[in-house]
Amino acid sequence: MLVRSRTLVTVALSCSLLFGATVNGTGAANAQDNVSMAAQYEPQYEPLETRLGTPWDTTGLSNTAFQFVENSAELPEGTQFVLDGDTFTNVIDDGLLASRVDSRTGMIRHTLAGSEVIYFIPGKMTRSYIDRVTVKAIYPDGSSDIVTPHSVITVADDIYYSIQSEEIPRVRKGQTIKIPLRVMDGTGAIGGVPQGSKVVRDRYGSIDNAELMGAIVVIDEKTGELTFTASEDRTGQLWFAVELIYPDGTYATASYSIEVTDQPEPVDVIRPAGSSLSS
Repeated sequence: MLVRSRTLVTVALSCSLLFGATVNGTGAANAQDNVSMAAQYEPQYEPLETRLGTPWDTTGLSNTAFQFVENSAELPEGTQFVLDGDTFTNVIDDGLLASRVDSRTGMIRHTLAGSEVIYFIPGKMTRSYIDRVTVKAIYPDGSSDIVTPHSVITVADDIYYSIQSEEIPRVRKGQTIKIPLRVMDGTGAIGGVPQGSKVVRDRYGSIDNAELMGAIVVIDEKTGELTFTASEDRTGQLWFAVELIYPDGTYATASYSIEVTDQPEPVDVIRPAGSSLSS
C-alpha cells in the first residue's frame, strides 16, 4: 500500500500595502516529510488456499503453487525479499514441503516432494500448512517490512494416509476369510478407510487372475473389507490387489499375497500389504 508522504502546511500571511492598508490571508505549501520507505510502502501478497500432490500424481493435482506480490509495481526498484529471521537461505524445507522466496520479485514457490522421495513417518506428517512463510521486504534505504502472506496448503490424501502392512498367513482350501483394510493417518492413529473413500478392483485385473485360479474375492467398497474364498481344488500362492480411492481423488494400492494350502492349520485374520504412495 502506498502511503502519502507529503504534508499540507497552512501559513498565515500578512502584507502591508502602500497608504497603510493591510491585507490578511492564508497560503498553502507542501512540505516533504522525512519518512522511511517502510512507512510509505507495504507489500501485499495474494492469499493462497490449495491442495498439493506428488510429482507423479495422475489425478490432476499439482505439486507446486505460487504466491505473488499483488502490488509489486508500486514498490521501489531495488527492493529485496528474504525470509524473516536469522537464515542464510531463502528456503524453508521440512522434507515434505519446500517454500522458496524469490529475492528480486518476492514470489513464493511452494513445492511438495521436490526431491520426489516421501517417507511416511507416523506422528510427523503435516496435514495442512497455514501461513507457512514470513517475508522481510528490504527497501533501498535500508528500512524493511515484515509480511506473513496468508496461505493454507493441504497435503493430498495419498501422502497423509498409509495402508498398514502385516504378514499374511496361509489359508486352507475352500475356506472363506474376512480381510479388513487398515489405514494409518499422519498422527499415527490406525483405523478403517477415511470417510468418503471407495475401494475397488485394481485397474490391472489382478483379482480377475486370482479368480481364474478358483478364488472368489468380494469387495466392500465403503469399508474396504474383502471376503476371500480359496479354491476347493487348488493350492499355491495367489496375488491380487485393490485400489483405495481417497476423498480427494488420489489413490493407493493394497496388495495381497495369500498362500492356499491343504494343511489343517489355524487361520488368523489377514491384513493387506500396501503403500500409500502407489499410483
